[in-house]
Amino acid sequence: MRSYKIAELSFGSSRWDHVTSFTAGDGNFELQRFGVEYSVDTLKRMIERLRGEVDAISLTSFPSEIRFRDRVYTHRQALDIMTTPTSIPLCNGERVRELTEIDGLVHLIREGSIFPRDGIFVPLALLHMEAVSLLRERFDARIGFGDVFAIFKQPLVAEPWPWLLELAKLGLGFAQLREMGDLAPSPRTVREQQALEKLIGAMRGYRYIYGDPSEIILFAMNAEILGGGTDFVRGKEIITTTSDPRMLSELRRLGAAQVHRIFPANFEEWSPRLTHASADAVLRLLTGKSTPLSLEEWQEVLSARTEITQETKRWVMAARPSVQTRLAARAIGRRRKREVEREPDFAFVVHSLSYRDLTRAPGLKLMRKLPKTLQPKLERATSRLPGIVYGRASGIISQATGREVTGLIYGLFATPRVMKEDPPEVTYAKIEKLCHHAADHGAKIIGLGAYTKIVGDAGATINRMSPIPVTTGNSLSASATLWAVHDAVRKMRLLEVSPHSRRVRGTAMVIGATGSIGKVSAKLLAMVFERLVLIAPRMERLEELAQEIRQLAPNCDIRLSTQANDFAEESDVLVTATSAFDQKVVDIQRLKPGAVVCDCSRPLDFTLEDAIARPDVLFIESGEVELPGAEKQFDCDLGLPGKVVYACLGETALLALEERYEAFTLGRDLDWQRVKEIYKLATRHGVQLAAIRGPSGLISDREIQLCRELALRRRQQI
Repeated sequence: MRSYKIAELSFGSSRWDHVTSFTAGDGNFELQRFGVEYSVDTLKRMIERLRGEVDAISLTSFPSEIRFRDRVYTHRQALDIMTTPTSIPLCNGERVRELTEIDGLVHLIREGSIFPRDGIFVPLALLHMEAVSLLRERFDARIGFGDVFAIFKQPLVAEPWPWLLELAKLGLGFAQLREMGDLAPSPRTVREQQALEKLIGAMRGYRYIYGDPSEIILFAMNAEILGGGTDFVRGKEIITTTSDPRMLSELRRLGAAQVHRIFPANFEEWSPRLTHASADAVLRLLTGKSTPLSLEEWQEVLSARTEITQETKRWVMAARPSVQTRLAARAIGRRRKREVEREPDFAFVVHSLSYRDLTRAPGLKLMRKLPKTLQPKLERATSRLPGIVYGRASGIISQATGREVTGLIYGLFATPRVMKEDPPEVTYAKIEKLCHHAADHGAKIIGLGAYTKIVGDAGATINRMSPIPVTTGNSLSASATLWAVHDAVRKMRLLEVSPHSRRVRGTAMVIGATGSIGKVSAKLLAMVFERLVLIAPRMERLEELAQEIRQLAPNCDIRLSTQANDFAEESDVLVTATSAFDQKVVDIQRLKPGAVVCDCSRPLDFTLEDAIARPDVLFIESGEVELPGAEKQFDCDLGLPGKVVYACLGETALLALEERYEAFTLGRDLDWQRVKEIYKLATRHGVQLAAIRGPSGLISDREIQLCRELALRRRQQI
């Protein structure tokens, strides 16, 4: 029995290198794998070193095109140039993979195991174009691409840009998959920067899969693509072309719901670590073929040695799963899914509040270090992407009834700046799709967060377009605002209550008083404070609001202005509810020492620098509550610690706990009685005001005491 040595050179990581021995046919084989870490130069050196020591070289994980010596070649052309002269077979397994992948896919589809129309995501599409064409043309599959090869349609991955191969992961974030951690190093050269700019431009035409991420099938996935550090495969079905037990174990460890293997069983009998390229080398050595075999020759060889039959091509043309098979398999799939994951009771829409917040989104961490000149372009480009399923909520349990609710969290890639520039219809269309998606998956109410509840007519149009009720959450946001103000004022101990009027002796100012939260906050503050200052850009709207408030609180002294600075020095409490976008709403140096400033704008009106500049003023952020139940309730990053959530999300979850699936809060005119009602519901179910926070994080009682002491000292100096 003859002995053979095969060197397998992978364009990927050396993490999976191994040496294995096996018997196939009448030969004994020793196979050793070498990862070249995406380096063409390393590949060339390895081939030169090994070709005199082995009987064949197999080549895996190569892009369809390679840049070598400042020219672009198909990888076959490049390898021919690098390895001439050579007397041993160079095997890439293209024909083997083409036939076995197609055969395996057709089998899975015919037996109803997979449904391509539900969506298939291909991380490295141009390595599997035959299978992609089959799925798209014959089975109407919805295909999503994740690699820069497919996005750019040009060869960018090669020396001196090995880091670009890591951008194959970037597209995964745009297919509603989980965040993958740091994707790649920052660009170091002008050429790398230019390549990155091309990537940003390419996002505009990115082909996106819309749907629940748990329903997307990942095709041709192996653990090498993952890099071993992500969990985005959790709950997904995976079609893998690998047989390596270590990679299969890694996929299962990361929580894959099911792994469909389409690697030929007879090849696995030879060695469980065999790849298509190495199987190509084995068959070529056994048959004595030093040159690549034609498709017809491979079909004949494979038909004799694997499970592939001559019917494969006819299946490709005609195979369709029957209606009965599809319905039965879908029913089984839905039942299995329900057993694992209950339908959501509510849904909620979040979005990026700033460019930095945008780079926390799935797949965009790489862009955090982009030059500032490019950041607006990325902000605009990503805003065109549809919404994604960002995460799930669970373990929210009422203290009054014991009822538990779960939720779907959707994310939009648009920042407030972009949404303000776009026509409202652009945002409406994105949210409408999310509303229908939520309804299809069982949600009975959906809430709007941050600027999505401000766009256009503050949720009224979206509610008409949605199949389920919509709430902006502003009632609980307003309630939490005043809740936080009350606690902060009480701890500062600088204001007194008049024994005659039972009102607070002081002045409250509302900046953005004609907005949803500002208006209802003004009405409720007028019932508590002796004086109230209303600030907004349009005086006529302020006068209308003042008339309403005087009917509710005739004993409150109301002042109006379009400039907050006019009354800043006499205001003891300021509530800001604006959408100012980097505009200063008030000169912080004019603020009264000891004033409590409650910032419920998103994005925030005041920064950490503002708080540092005026340590004698207490800056707090409102609108944050803690939901009752489990310690960890969200599997996605909402930018807040622990159980803390924005009150608008809290209202949506609270209505689900109460089983009141109604458009509780809509439009810009909030009902102050509803604000009181939602407060009562919150206390009943165990919702609590989150610890007082400021621009630098949690504010301790000691910090409040220091702020009070500084304020008293400064008042004595004035």
